[in-house]
Amino acid sequence: MKNTEYYNNRSHRIYIFFMASLTSLLLIGIIVSPLTFKDHPIEMIIQVILMFLLIFALFYFVKRDNTFSKLLFTTISSLYVYIKFWTYPETSTMYSFVAIIPIFTIFLYNRKAFYIGWVLNILIGPTFVLLITFSDLKEKYSYIALDPVGNILEFLAIQLILLFVFLQTETRVIALETNHKEIQQAKQLNSIGQLAATIAHEIRNPITVVKGFAQLFQETKTMTHDEKYYVDAMLKELEYAQIIINDYLSLAKPQTETIQIVEVNKEILNVTDLLASMANSQSIGFQLNCNEILYTKINPIEFKQVLVNLMKNAIESMHCAGFITINLLQENEFALIEIIDTGIGMSQETIEKLGTPFYSLKERGTGIGLTVCFNIIEKFKGQIKVSSKEKEGSAFRIYLPIWKKENE
Repeated sequence: MKNTEYYNNRSHRIYIFFMASLTSLLLIGIIVSPLTFKDHPIEMIIQVILMFLLIFALFYFVKRDNTFSKLLFTTISSLYVYIKFWTYPETSTMYSFVAIIPIFTIFLYNRKAFYIGWVLNILIGPTFVLLITFSDLKEKYSYIALDPVGNILEFLAIQLILLFVFLQTETRVIALETNHKEIQQAKQLNSIGQLAATIAHEIRNPITVVKGFAQLFQETKTMTHDEKYYVDAMLKELEYAQIIINDYLSLAKPQTETIQIVEVNKEILNVTDLLASMANSQSIGFQLNCNEILYTKINPIEFKQVLVNLMKNAIESMHCAGFITINLLQENEFALIEIIDTGIGMSQETIEKLGTPFYSLKERGTGIGLTVCFNIIEKFKGQIKVSSKEKEGSAFRIYLPIWKKENE
């Protein structure tokens, strides 16, 4: 937190220094300008208005720091440079300033503002050159009319350089943000693992004892209807507690030591057979399209855990009769398993949160199951992609590297 606060304050100080410097330069530029209010009143008034608007836009951006404030600053600064270009025809450096207008948006780091400014600049810059070359303006802007083709090519080259700089900057920022999120998630999972390892055995033993006695009571024939209901409720809650412990232990003790070559279609068939009764009880069936014989190298227990978790989620998301479609196909060097339901679906905001520890859509979910699934698949160099529409259903796509004999 201290580091974040330090860099935020540092960034704020840099903006203030930048604004103070820019304001000073703009004021000096107006003072030493060869144009005067007496001889060129319109041009000078426009420059002064734009200067104050630019200063206002900078202060507004620092205060708000939102998309609108960035677009406002970009628009006003671009107009300022364009007008200065036309106001001082003898100053060749103004054409260079026109060429680097998109740098304002790189400074503000706004994707939308950059592409709007960049596209407009590509259209406006060469248009200026052509307009000057084929009109009477070529006498005023002689340095441009002298080599119009060369000027256009250089202008476009600068735009390509600015695009490259922006894309590289954006890529690095995204990489840093992704790395930060992964580190935070790893720390969170590590804490969960340590907690699970500490308490799991302490809780499991008394639960096992209580569950054993409850099962003995369940077999008693002299129980009343109410007593049987209470015992069944106890066993159901104890089973739920056991599921929670198993979820946490999956994070605490990942089973990476047993890696085997697994026939993917056989594992899918085994899991659908296992969950068939659960699905049938809710009038839900499985439609299997698993004719491809594909192999992958993975821990079979963890692979089964992923399939069970995702198929159970698909069943639980369907509140009426229907089918869950499971496809297995090859996509490039990956085995693709598709689990498609016609359930309640999810919003894009919900999809983005999937896999986050403790985030669950179920009333009594631990928020650990999907986290475990994502971690397992990523650990074996695979990926899970999710697409969904509310009230239409969801599709979970598991990508796993295909194993072939020549891989050995």
